[in-house]
Amino acid sequence: MSKRQPRPAPLNQVDRVAFRDMCRVFAEREIGPRWKAADDDKQFPREFYVAAARAGLIGITAAEEIGGAALGAYEEAIAMEELAKVNPNLAVSVLVQNVAGSILYEHGHAQHHEIARRNIAGECLVAITITEPEAGNDIQNVSTRAMRDGDHWVLDGIKSFITLGGDADILVTLAQTDPEAGRHGMRFFAVDRRTPGIETSQIDTYVNRPAPTFRVMFNRARVPADCQLEAGFAEIMAGFNRERIMVAARWLGHMQTALKWGLEYAATRQQFGRPIGANQSIAFALAQAHLDVEAARQLTYHAAERWDSGVPLEDVILAVSTAKLHATQAVVRVTQTVLHTAGGWGLTTELPAMRWALDALVAPVTVGSVEIQQRAIARQLGLPVD
Repeated sequence: MSKRQPRPAPLNQVDRVAFRDMCRVFAEREIGPRWKAADDDKQFPREFYVAAARAGLIGITAAEEIGGAALGAYEEAIAMEELAKVNPNLAVSVLVQNVAGSILYEHGHAQHHEIARRNIAGECLVAITITEPEAGNDIQNVSTRAMRDGDHWVLDGIKSFITLGGDADILVTLAQTDPEAGRHGMRFFAVDRRTPGIETSQIDTYVNRPAPTFRVMFNRARVPADCQLEAGFAEIMAGFNRERIMVAARWLGHMQTALKWGLEYAATRQQFGRPIGANQSIAFALAQAHLDVEAARQLTYHAAERWDSGVPLEDVILAVSTAKLHATQAVVRVTQTVLHTAGGWGLTTELPAMRWALDALVAPVTVGSVEIQQRAIARQLGLPVD
């Protein structure tokens, strides 16, 4: 595989500190006051997307010619970590926009570049429409069809678990154009959600509610031929490895907030005349949680640095999969530890522990499950796993 290009102008350490401070202030100002109401209403606050765009958090790695910041995965991970410290679910809406924008600009033509520009400007919300009821991790079994009809494509199929699927203006959709060709017959399309024949329905979930999940149904939806992106399946899917770094950063931020609260609670909650943190069972569990957080930090930013270095993709996958696997397992352990530390009160809405634990449960199954990451790591280690 040919060498990827490194990013040309990495931020120095001082600039990175300033960038992190900016992201933290933005998250506290724009996510803090609104996430609870959005969670209760199970509705995405579009004004948050607009605010994120105005703050320069949409298109962090995108080219300056379309309004992007032309930064690297390292800075994108910083932003994701800081946003997720306040709420991991509104943070994921930013993650989706950055990944979708990269797909449109790097693998599309002029029409798609304009969508990416509008997305970065806060004018066009995008969803990535890949997963199906019978094709989650097994993406090669996608059954949504795109059939050519003159100067149009006709789409038929059902997508599921699509973040922002009912809110987005554009759906970046994977479909089969030639089922006999397997993965080589798959193509991506940038589809207007208001196209006749497209319907969406929200899936009621315990998690991700400020960034709701939808079914997207295509029933002979006719889209112009130029909706098709230029690159093929394998080329576009390779870019999702960067998304896995951002997933790790998302859960790194989430577990930090949970652990900080757990430590404070253990130091102040009194039982039997002393803080519960004086008990080894509690103290040692929280010490182990600290280890999980720090390991996630090192693995995540190591993977981001490898990505930004421009080395071939096959030399990045091990670092990416390791970071994603650890963070998505660690966040469950850390939040469960915090929930246990809170005791019976942790099961009430008066404390935030249960909310953190519930949000973390989605981590091991998104953007490549635990088993998918274990398989990728085993292969990179030279094992002949099938």
